Amino acid sequence: MVNRIRLNKKLFSFLLLAGIFFSAFAAQKSAVELFNEGVKLQNDENYYAAAQNYIEVVEINPSYFDAWYRLSDCSYRLGEYDLALTYLENAEKLEKNNSRVQNLKGMILLALGRTEEAKKIFNDVLVKYPNDIDSHFGLAEIELYDGKFSGAEAQYVEALKRQNTNRKALLSLALLCAETDRYAQAEKYLRQALQYYSGDSEVHYLSSVIYLMRGDYKTAEKQARIAVELNGNLNKAYQILSTILYFQDRSDEVINLCDFLINRDRNNSSAWYLKGIAQYKKGDKTDAINTWSTGLNINPQDEIMRTQMELTIREEFSLEDPRRSLWADYHYQNALYYETHYDKSGASYEYQRALMLDPMNIPARRNYAKALQLNGMNELYLEQLNFIKNHSKTPLETSLEDTIEAYESLLTNTLAKKWKVDPFYLDKTRWNIAIFYMESNASLKHAASDKLTALACADIFSGVAITSVKTQVTPVTSFGEAFRNARQNNFDYFILVSLSEGDEDYNLKATMYSGRTGTQTFTNSYYSTGNNSFSTVLRRFRNSVLEKLTVRGKILNINGKTVLIDLGKSENIIKGAEFKIVKKGRVKTADSGTGLFYKDDDVVGSLVVTECGEEVSEAEITSHGFYNRVNTGDEIILVSMPEEKESGMDTVPNSDENGNTLVNNTVSGEDLVNEIKKGVEKPAILDLLRNIY
Repeated sequence: MVNRIRLNKKLFSFLLLAGIFFSAFAAQKSAVELFNEGVKLQNDENYYAAAQNYIEVVEINPSYFDAWYRLSDCSYRLGEYDLALTYLENAEKLEKNNSRVQNLKGMILLALGRTEEAKKIFNDVLVKYPNDIDSHFGLAEIELYDGKFSGAEAQYVEALKRQNTNRKALLSLALLCAETDRYAQAEKYLRQALQYYSGDSEVHYLSSVIYLMRGDYKTAEKQARIAVELNGNLNKAYQILSTILYFQDRSDEVINLCDFLINRDRNNSSAWYLKGIAQYKKGDKTDAINTWSTGLNINPQDEIMRTQMELTIREEFSLEDPRRSLWADYHYQNALYYETHYDKSGASYEYQRALMLDPMNIPARRNYAKALQLNGMNELYLEQLNFIKNHSKTPLETSLEDTIEAYESLLTNTLAKKWKVDPFYLDKTRWNIAIFYMESNASLKHAASDKLTALACADIFSGVAITSVKTQVTPVTSFGEAFRNARQNNFDYFILVSLSEGDEDYNLKATMYSGRTGTQTFTNSYYSTGNNSFSTVLRRFRNSVLEKLTVRGKILNINGKTVLIDLGKSENIIKGAEFKIVKKGRVKTADSGTGLFYKDDDVVGSLVVTECGEEVSEAEITSHGFYNRVNTGDEIILVSMPEEKESGMDTVPNSDENGNTLVNNTVSGEDLVNEIKKGVEKPAILDLLRNIY
């Protein structure tokens, strides 16, 4: 009996080991099996998992061409362009003249900004293979990079001629027509795509995108629901469905759907954002802030979500709320980063944003004060130190007390005190600007981003004393409505803004018009990619507007030929600056373009600055008519500066009467400049087109 038990134990051990061995053997899949699984994962847009499969394939068989090619394609889809090029080189070694390899290489080079190299590759392929449609797709992207939508359309049409049922060509043409507001033509291509690929979830997903762009929410919802029924793993279809529901004011459904997406992927930044704005729309603002705060802990670089949260915090939360310091810390850390990269302007901007959120943030205020001191703004520096002294919860260190005492002694004889003027109460507003937006359904990452962009464009001027910039919360339906509103409310200028958003970049478009005549002053687009790109385009936008505004002030007081004006170092004024003096109330914006309009008869003299303070300056009247008609309250307009300043305050008007820029206030900083130069400006639609097979 004992022997039988021992025998059974041995048999059991043998069978167990054999089972483990055969299970391990069975678990070792062949390269072909791994490759086929990778293809299926790739078709489901699960590029990470697919790439892992292909890596295992090439480890088993380093000469597996298709695995190298598809591994490169997955990396391209994930935005890892340098890595994609490395993988493709291995495929190219195996099949150098393969047109698929060359076309993918062209697309990767195009994504890297090497446009001319990519163009040569596509054209070379077409010389050898005139009917190669993938080269036409590549050339279409190049046309889009150049802003030539008609040229891109021609390339897609050429591809369609060679294969009239081609899925990518049909869908690309449909998207391109929708992007250019030709929805009837877009529907024509959509119908063809749905006819040939009615069971394809991607086709229904892109159909929902196009109908959303058109504002046909009912049809868009229908197409999105078909897409998720066909493919329950197509998260982007659920994402577009939640956006469609948001625009239909179905906030509870949006919140439930976003929770579903978040449960699937907690890193889904768009779902956190959309859930928050749905809660905000319902009036649950505290819940919305909690949602955005969680989303930003997961993805701190979602600047649209951060902007929306911060605007809501400043609207809803008391200044004493202890959470403000936590929310402000993001900007404080950003400021420290900019300082290490010698970007004073960027650091000052971030300190200001931190202090808007948390005015009691002593470290941020200390550093901001230091920045003011470095710019020679000693009075403002002392003002910040006194704020710290009056609001610090702990006793000040002796060195800071000594600094305050020293600066108070140093500044006892400022111009403001000499003329008995308190700069704090000066009304320096000279320019009134309105910002408008038109409602758009084009953003697939952040719904209602145009409204938020308009609010952010106005908010970026906070702290710019000479400008008053306001936003209309509701959208305008046309230029005419914006012009009427601006003229009726006596705005000097009005600006129409819009935002297009790619996977990693932003393109802010702005057109400024005269509020008096409606003529266009300027139009520009501001593109940036990488970290802090939204704040970068906002700062570039602000600088661009300020560069168009003439430096204007007024006479505060007169003593013989000596006058006190309400401009100083804080407006980048220096000794020797020359101004015209114009009668009070006689200055208007120019009928067209930048600059000012006034009658020659209204010019009553000129003056030159003899001593600069920070907020006020002394000047000597250098000329006037036979009768001295210069009075307190008369306006002054900058004519010239004795020398060009290399740097200065970037939050003030920056032009003389002829539109010449006074100070180089380009948004700089090593990383910012490099990112802008590396970033190839491209339409947001390209991110959709690239993901169509």
